[in-house]
Order: sequence, then C-alpha cells, then structure tokens
Amino acid sequence: MSKNISIVDNKKCKYLTKPEPQIRKCNEQPCQTRWMMTEWTPCSRTCGKGMQSRQVACTQQLSNGTLIRAREKDCAGPKPASAQRCEGQDCMTVWEAGVWSECSVKCGKGVRHRTVRCTNPRKKCVLSTRPREAEDCEDYSKCYVWRMGDWSKCSITCGKGMQSRVIQCMHKITGRHGNECFSSEKPAAYRPCHLQPCNEKINVNTITSPRLAALTFKCLGDQWPVYCRVIREKNLCQDMRWYQRCCETCRDFYAQKLQQKS
Repeated sequence: MSKNISIVDNKKCKYLTKPEPQIRKCNEQPCQTRWMMTEWTPCSRTCGKGMQSRQVACTQQLSNGTLIRAREKDCAGPKPASAQRCEGQDCMTVWEAGVWSECSVKCGKGVRHRTVRCTNPRKKCVLSTRPREAEDCEDYSKCYVWRMGDWSKCSITCGKGMQSRVIQCMHKITGRHGNECFSSEKPAAYRPCHLQPCNEKINVNTITSPRLAALTFKCLGDQWPVYCRVIREKNLCQDMRWYQRCCETCRDFYAQKLQQKS
C-alpha cells in the first residue's frame, strides 16, 4: 500500500477474483519451554497441620532471553504441584532433658545435674519453660564408715607377737555407732608383730605336757582377754609365754583336747 492506494470495503471487490493467500514460515527456531515455580509460602499454621502453596507456570524463553508465558501443554512432563501439606513447628516438643546424675555427695545434702537441650528445628525454645539443669539432692547411703583406732603395742617383748586395734562402724557426721557398714570392707583388727629374737639357748617355753603345765603354773585368770581368743584359734597355747598370759583360755583348750584323746 502506498499514498495512492487505500483499503476499502470488500464489497467493492466482489466482482473480482480474490488472489490466493500468501503464507510463509516463521519462528522456525525450537521453542524453549519449561515449568517455572515460585518459593513455597509459609505454612498456613504455625502449630499443627496446614497448607502451603506456590505459583507454577509454563514459560518460554525467546531468542533474546526474555521469558514469556506459554501454554501448559507446551511444557514437557506433568505440572508440578502448586499446593502441599505442611506442619507448623513452633509447637513441637522443644526441651529435652537428660537423666539426673548421682548426688555430688554420698552422705548429706549435695547437687545433681542433667543436660537440657532445645530440639525444635527452628531453635524456637521458650526460656521460661526451660527445665532445670541442677537441683539439690540428699544421699545417706555412705554415711556409715569403719573408724580405726591406733595399733596397740606388741603383746611380747621378743619374738613373734600380736597387735590389735579398735574397729567401729560410725556415722560420718554425727559420730554415732551403727550397723550399716559393709562387713566385707571391715579392716583387720589384729596383725602379727615381730621384735628381736628371744634367747633360745634354754628352751623352757615349749610345754610338752599340758597336764604338767596345769599343775606347775598357778593360773590367776587371763591377763589379756582381748588376745586370748585369737591365741587359742591360732594354736599358740602350747607356747609357755602365751599359756601364762591366757592360762584360763588355754586350760579349757587343753581340757577339750584331752577329752578327745580319751
């Protein structure tokens, strides 16, 4: 069309033969279409089950890089979901407390501890509801212990003798006596002691006849009642030195032996 030609109504050309329409190809480059999605919206509920959505569109990229909206059927593959279920995490169990430790003391008042951590994925833990990490405690399971006195002097002046000491089960704080101590942990009340050797040129200490000893030695009673029971159990009554100090206990020991022989 030019300055001398203008468009008129088609009726004016009804007696003329209409030319065939002219057709030519265009946009022969391949279409670059793809699904474009926005970010998910926040969950509709901050606590519990809810929904979240996003926008999904089929887009086409032109040769100059511009993106334009295209028909959904031109995008390959199924259309991505535009909505999904979600769950608000602000009301999830947030504080997790560990097991209490043992009391810091075994007799009386002490402190015990535990670990406390926030398990909320978003770390939204209300400090006012935080469980205690430490608390007071009392434990009296180890209040009674064995108390020991000093060792006595050796029971003899030469040779092998015995020593003893007082063993008592006592309360750590009050000092009262009790029976709560473990017998397996009780320390020894007796121990042997060794002094310089005695003069053994004349062996007058070995009693060859218990009956002779009973007749020749005047017994006025045990001198060391604490040791005599141990001496009898250790079969030391045949030594004259022990016999003199524990004559009453040793006589009873020999009396039983003589009855067994007869």
